[in-house]
Amino acid sequence: MTRADVLVVGAGLGGLAFAQDAARAGLRVALLDKARGVSGRAATRRVTLPDGPEVRLDHGARFFTARSDRARTLAESGVRDGWNAVWTRGVARWQAGQVTPPDDGHPRYAPPAGMSALGRTLARGLDVSTGVTVTSLSRLDAAQGGWRVHSREGQSWDGARLILNVPAPQLLALLGTLDPGSPDAVPAVLHGHDSEGAAWQAGPVTYDPCWAAGVILRHDVPAHWRALRPEHPVLEWIAREHTKRPDGAPPALTLHATPAWSRANLERTPEQVLPDLLVAAQDILGPLDVAQAFAHRWRYSIPAVTAPGPCHWDAALGLGWCGDWFTPDPHGPRVESALLSGWALARRVTGTD
Repeated sequence: MTRADVLVVGAGLGGLAFAQDAARAGLRVALLDKARGVSGRAATRRVTLPDGPEVRLDHGARFFTARSDRARTLAESGVRDGWNAVWTRGVARWQAGQVTPPDDGHPRYAPPAGMSALGRTLARGLDVSTGVTVTSLSRLDAAQGGWRVHSREGQSWDGARLILNVPAPQLLALLGTLDPGSPDAVPAVLHGHDSEGAAWQAGPVTYDPCWAAGVILRHDVPAHWRALRPEHPVLEWIAREHTKRPDGAPPALTLHATPAWSRANLERTPEQVLPDLLVAAQDILGPLDVAQAFAHRWRYSIPAVTAPGPCHWDAALGLGWCGDWFTPDPHGPRVESALLSGWALARRVTGTD
């Protein structure tokens, strides 16, 4: 078993941002993720049509912004290198059948190959194992030091330090495996350390869920906008996905349901919710000529209540966590906040903060 200097559970954007900087500082970093690829909720679904064309739909994160200097550097260098692009500078609004054109505002970036291209860019050169579901953690004895993580697949990995880049409820569940059966909400191994208070701060973090749909059309809708925010009881977001892609891409939409509707329908199946989402879209857009469609549930979509600060690092335990559920700046949870959280944690771990 190869021992890493840092084990990272979760190859979402926060974990990748951390790992990139930690590796650049000379640390051996190993990332583990349960999904088939990297990027977390910055996900792109690929659908191949019967007549051959491939359609890409960003059914998770819609775009990303770049308010901070470092995020702006990443975004603009991506534009120059060809993997990134400015998608739109505003979002139109719909209310009672009327569309308000978007104001010309700050750029929203969306890679032409899909939002997952952002994660793949950050993952270049990193040691990433996908399809690994971490189910428990253990602290190694004093002689060995460090951490061991165990997977559902029966594998284990060791690391001198452990970083968790997972939603707050999953973080608490993993920490709970350190002290199984304990009546205390915080495992005993954390008592007296900085991580004890940080674990308590993760407890109040909550998320809005989101039912998403990808819709491939035979004919485009009659619209000039690229993204639309409807004031509607079912849908809060509609994007014309093909406007992110190279010219000639088949017309396609992504639909995001409101938090309230998603929560009320959370335990239904994709097959059950998809017709409702399509009816809502036609209520806004008119008849749709649908070629293919799918629905996807994001149980942990956007943090509704966040934890203070940019990240957590406990040097004594060699334990930390990051993610978009922290508050690295005042602009709210989004793709950029995940990046900022990961970069902040890397500075603390490498001593460059």
